[in-house]
Amino acid sequence: MFDLSGIVAGILLGLSLGVPPGPVNAAIAAESVKKSYTGGIMVGLGAMTADFLYLILTVIGVSVLLTGATARTLISVVGGLILLYLAVSTLKNFRSPPEENEGKVLGHPYVKGLSLAITNPMGIVWWATAGAAFVALFNILGVAGFMFGLFAWITSLSLAIHYAKSKFNSLYPVIMLASGLCMLAFGVILIAEVARPVLGI
Repeated sequence: MFDLSGIVAGILLGLSLGVPPGPVNAAIAAESVKKSYTGGIMVGLGAMTADFLYLILTVIGVSVLLTGATARTLISVVGGLILLYLAVSTLKNFRSPPEENEGKVLGHPYVKGLSLAITNPMGIVWWATAGAAFVALFNILGVAGFMFGLFAWITSLSLAIHYAKSKFNSLYPVIMLASGLCMLAFGVILIAEVARPVLGI
């Protein structure tokens, strides 16, 4: 039977992780405001390419390394803690609008997005922990939903900033708040998956 829960979970997580301010969102905002929304989308697609490469490495790692209960428990706990940290950081700064910083990386918007994302330490840490736990828990449907959620955010951000920046900035804190709460929920889910057998729930 086709289960939509993995896809929905992936979309929600992809949207949540795409929302908080960072170098990629800053570059998307700069391209969308100063040039064209297509430039912003290209920056996002470059960043998604980096995520896809890390995703492939994560899937390989999950299939090779996460074969034992201890390894799965460890990665779920660490991944859950990473998500909780990101959630708290997002909720703490949920009133901050996305910046419009070009960043130090020059060139084509796609290359800019790829360079920013592939060298981001937090992205590497996320895929090695929370990303691996998510892949193990939700499999391919969750991964597909995750990538779709990222693309939906990238497109929405580029179009909103290009065409309705003032209205978007007033709505952004609400989006940030929802993002933080969603990441908080996923962090709790990952840790609960480990705690449930221990507590006999």
